[in-house]
This record gives sequence, structure tokens and C-alpha cells, in this order.
Amino acid sequence: MRRRPLSSALLVTVAALGLMSAGLSGCSKPKAEPGDPHAEAAGDHGGSDAEHGAAKNDVAHWSYEGDDGPAHWGDLSTENKACKTGPRQSPINLSGVASPKAVNLTLDYTSSPAKIQNMGHAIQVSPTDGGGVVMDGVRYKLVQFHFHTPSEHTIDGHRAAIETHFVHKNDKGDLLVIGVLSDVGVADPMLAPIWTWLPTDPGPAALIPDLLVNARDLMPATEEFYAYSGSLTTPPCTENVTWLVYASPLSISPEQVDAYQRLTGPNARPIQSPQGRDILHLVGS
Repeated sequence: MRRRPLSSALLVTVAALGLMSAGLSGCSKPKAEPGDPHAEAAGDHGGSDAEHGAAKNDVAHWSYEGDDGPAHWGDLSTENKACKTGPRQSPINLSGVASPKAVNLTLDYTSSPAKIQNMGHAIQVSPTDGGGVVMDGVRYKLVQFHFHTPSEHTIDGHRAAIETHFVHKNDKGDLLVIGVLSDVGVADPMLAPIWTWLPTDPGPAALIPDLLVNARDLMPATEEFYAYSGSLTTPPCTENVTWLVYASPLSISPEQVDAYQRLTGPNARPIQSPQGRDILHLVGS
């Protein structure tokens, strides 16, 4: 897969709140639910089904509609309390420009074999050794990425067709998630090899044959982000997750969107209140 251009180190500007340098020291490690791609990555071992199988059975069933849909997540289990009462919930609408402060961010991804899995609520790709990012000297390893349709975040009120979440974790277990939005347009050739192997039914992870996946291929070339402190967008909605969402969308064809939607259905949590949080606008130097 061809890589989009990338400078060796990215110098970005952020608001003078110390959000990125403060890290995620308060992030807890939630139990995982079948089909919960965020919580899978938050566990001690990076999200393996076998490693989290016992914990999954303790989490109440949830979905994206009806009596166990997003409006009721916080009432389904005490584990999900943050979904209802948390002050820093995700996703949110992203907009605005903040006063700048320089921070070093290096996107250091590598090409790697990967497994793909239909989790029920989303389809997840887990590279064997996909590299990661280094932010303010702290390395965050790429654990997995997965897809939501339509997009969970909006930018100036605009909702995209697909949003890809690249879930990273550092040695302390703190989470950093990079979001990429994709609008309907021409087909994304970087997604095509992965889309060929989209699993039709929930089941165990399987190796994608004859393919090396590099996360940077699935991200925009422009080095511009929105950043804020938020949460997992699925139960248990754990907070203190650092979010970096690309400001520029990619393009995806109607056929690619339809192929994914037919497998998962809509799987986007509604927009949450920002509750006075600062949204930082990061621009590459």
C-alpha cells in the first residue's frame, strides 16, 4: 500500500492549556464488551479477545438503537455511569481556532501484517506491529483501528460518511485516539485492499492475507488537527482520552460506504455536549 507524504517530525501548535503534555494519567482500564473496539484497546494486553473474554461477560449488552441504545447506555450498568454523567464525553462538534503553543508530534507508523475482525458493533483491524506516534517524548503504540458510519465527530456541524479511529496506548495504559473523517466522493484506493476482506459476520480475528497495512496510508497528507480531552465513544465511556481529529477529510465512494454499512448498520454515538471544554486547533509548521 502506498504511503501518503509525511515529514519525519511534525511540529504543531496548540492552545496554552498543557493538554497534550499533561497526558492521560487518570485513564482507567474498563472491562470490554463484545464489539466494543475502544474498550478492547484499553485493556492491559491491547485488546485480544482471548485475554478479555472473561471480562466481556460482565458488561451489559448495548447497541445503537432501542432500549439499549446510546440514550440508555448510562442506565444499563454501573460500569457505564460515565456515559450518563461524565463531563468530558465524546464525540463532539469540532470548530474554532485557539491560541498556539508548540508541541512535537511524530507519526511513526510501520507496514505490518494485520488481523481483521467483525466485532458486531464495528469492524476492527489490528496490526501485528504497526508502530505508533511520539508526542512530547511519550510513545503511544497503535493497538487497532476501526470504523464508524456515519462519522461520530462533526466539524463545524458537518457529519462525514465514515470515521476511522486509530487507537493508541502508551506504557502506562493511557489512550490517544486519532480520528479521520471521510466524505462521499471518489473511492479511497488505500481502503480497497482492506475492504476486500471485510468479514460478513461477527467472529474471531483472521489474518489479512498478502497485505502489509500502514496506518499512515489511511490518513490525510495535511498536518492539521483538532484536539481535546474526551472519552471512549462506546460503553463504558471512560474519560481522559486524548483525541486528535484531522481537520481535512478524505474521500470514500458511495459503494465503499454501502459495503461497510450493510455489515454493521449505523454505529455512531450522537454528539455530546462540550461542557465548556477547550478545543485546540493544531496546525503543522
